[in-house]
Amino acid sequence: MADEDASPYGDYKFVARVDHIKTFNQAIKSICFNDYGMLQVSEDGLRITVEQGKSIQATLFMAPGAFREFYIQDFHSFGLKMNVLSECLNLFGPADCSLRMMYRDQGDPLKIILYPYDDEDVSTECAIKTMDCDDPVDYDMNLKDADLNVIFVRGPNLSKVFNELEKSAEEFEFVTSPNRPHFKITTVGIMQAVFSVEVAKTSPMMMMFNCKQTVVARYKSQQIRMTNKAMQSATKVAIKTNAVGLLELHMVMQGEGHEEIFVQFFIIPLLHTD
Repeated sequence: MADEDASPYGDYKFVARVDHIKTFNQAIKSICFNDYGMLQVSEDGLRITVEQGKSIQATLFMAPGAFREFYIQDFHSFGLKMNVLSECLNLFGPADCSLRMMYRDQGDPLKIILYPYDDEDVSTECAIKTMDCDDPVDYDMNLKDADLNVIFVRGPNLSKVFNELEKSAEEFEFVTSPNRPHFKITTVGIMQAVFSVEVAKTSPMMMMFNCKQTVVARYKSQQIRMTNKAMQSATKVAIKTNAVGLLELHMVMQGEGHEEIFVQFFIIPLLHTD
């Protein structure tokens, strides 16, 4: 006699399904700047975090409602190779696929199953090795202050601004202020050449502007450019900074079914300029 309490998922502790992988795939590619990442799943959803040293961190987040199917027992956290995950998602190239993720328990692999829509007789299954890893740095706690500068910008517009900036620049200086220039990005190149872009709070690309103090901080241009893939796919970007210049770029991507995928970058400033 079958156990009436048996789960339809058997001994799997995490099962999730995405109907169309294009946006999820873009989000994964946008944070593949280091070999290893940490995947966390809970009742709150799925998080995949990648860090480089203690200077930049990126997290992909999907709430349970962004999935066609989402089943979780307890909290699970493990490391995995990001390039392997990305390669698995691209096995069918640009073909539209649905995706299923399955995970049993500590030490077990993460199973990825792709079902291409253009050939219902074909599917492929990958088993990605998982490993123990350290918890990521919690930068979010430093951006809870009431005196944060917060700006919401249309993603395609901001991506265009960054593409216009000097490619050889070593550093980017960000200014956010309640006074003009409101939002200003300045590049400093190899020959100390300066190029800047100013965006007024009344600009059409601004969706929200709430700056309470003037903050000036510099960042490595290489780290700012690491956000470009996510920015190109984002419908909107939240820019947050605290008094010492810790920068958060919070991007919203919209999937084919209008589900939202969030990619959040934290970037540590090089210095704070008064």
